[in-house]
Amino acid sequence: MKTVVAVSLLLVLLIIILIPTSSARAVRYDQGDWVNFSEFRYVTSIAADQQVVYFGTTGGITRYDTMTDSWLTPITTADGLPSGNIEALVYDIQYNELWVSTDRGNGKYNLTFESWYNDSDFPSEKIKNDWRASRFSDMFMPFRYNYSNGVITDPDGRRYKVTVGYEDGDFYRMYVGTWGMGAAVINTDHFDYTILRFGLYDKNISRVIEIGDDLWMGTEFGVSDKAITRFDRYRNEWNYYRSEFVYGLDNTEITSGVQAGDYIWLGTSTGLIRIDKGDRFTTYRNYVNLPSTEIYSLANYGGYLYIGTDNGLTVLPATGNVPDSAFRAPLPDDLYLRGQVVYDLCVFKDVLYIATDRKVYSYDARANRFHAIDNPIGDLGYGVYDIFGNGISLYFGARFGVAIYDPDTEEITIATEHSFSTGWKINEVYADDKHIWAATDIGLWKYRRSDQYTYLYTIEDGLPANAVNSLVPDGDYFWLGTSEGLIRFFWNDPGRGD
Repeated sequence: MKTVVAVSLLLVLLIIILIPTSSARAVRYDQGDWVNFSEFRYVTSIAADQQVVYFGTTGGITRYDTMTDSWLTPITTADGLPSGNIEALVYDIQYNELWVSTDRGNGKYNLTFESWYNDSDFPSEKIKNDWRASRFSDMFMPFRYNYSNGVITDPDGRRYKVTVGYEDGDFYRMYVGTWGMGAAVINTDHFDYTILRFGLYDKNISRVIEIGDDLWMGTEFGVSDKAITRFDRYRNEWNYYRSEFVYGLDNTEITSGVQAGDYIWLGTSTGLIRIDKGDRFTTYRNYVNLPSTEIYSLANYGGYLYIGTDNGLTVLPATGNVPDSAFRAPLPDDLYLRGQVVYDLCVFKDVLYIATDRKVYSYDARANRFHAIDNPIGDLGYGVYDIFGNGISLYFGARFGVAIYDPDTEEITIATEHSFSTGWKINEVYADDKHIWAATDIGLWKYRRSDQYTYLYTIEDGLPANAVNSLVPDGDYFWLGTSEGLIRFFWNDPGRGD
């Protein structure tokens, strides 16, 4: 009898141990579930198979499909690379394997089985570099670019050395890599030089802003070589705007953004940026009623641009005309919330919702009604960092979790994980009919409505950094902004156990 009881207890303990939990990290991800778009401008090595050219960079391996002349998703540490800092690449046609040498060890990737293997014997003798500067005395460059003796000079006078080349003699092409300007292809028959731009200008993202098909990404303050990256998700096109060389672009630390009329408006830590259809930039710093240049949030509401700062609200005409002393703002003077940090603004059912460090407000311009929102126990009194509306309810990213607000009944319910609630900061919220998601400074948080199950995605799952500052939904995917790059996460995989 004692033996039966002991065996039963052992089985119970085994079942408890084997039950998957959010801390057990029992989830198995497929390649492509996590894709890290990083900074790929510094190219160290090139290899190629029958269709794809592989560029080894300081941020991982980028892949260019020569048949379609388009970029494929990169290979990074999220896919099993020992390190993103690639020193050399070699392709082995016999076994269809890509050998990789990094600053943290070597490995080989079997392209047939999509599997990584550790192997210390990197075949250095097979490294290929077809680049010879002496072969190209001159080339036909893009407008305002110049070439001389293996060095590319861009329109701003910056110089980039060509580091490596791979020649595809069958198609009169040489794929080359540079140190700082990424990849390019040279037509070896006509000597045309075409830039193949791909990836972030800088991986340290301050915020990801969705405007139409584009993702706008700023660079954290303090980076010396600063730029805004603009990524068209559907054309897979990347463009860069460097503050050092773009007139009217004084700061690239984006905090917020919105489309208003013919303009794109971006908030930064030192002013407001207006971008017109010709990609001309204008920075606003001084005008009537501007309480601060530290901008956190923007909203297009009632023909006006509402601007949230670290010292309350201000308003501009959506046309971009700078107001003078005769400008009559739509808000009464006592509703500018001076002394409060306005973290976010959200237009929901023709009402403007305002998240501050003290509470949440609603402003109905038609009724000229300003209203403070909270529940009887003051859950929102500690401040709200983000607001999201899904057509039915509003979701407030508060200190302790997500507060769900019904504007019709003014009822507030709470979704949270109590073990995290005092140690995180919720940066951005998204919700659908099944889940609530939050980008936080400790990971990507998921809350399942049906049973209050929660899961926190961290570097153990595939994130390159735990601090996630942005969350942009895109069908079955999320785009996540981190200090280590832009992440595309396939969240809606029905076969996964997370």
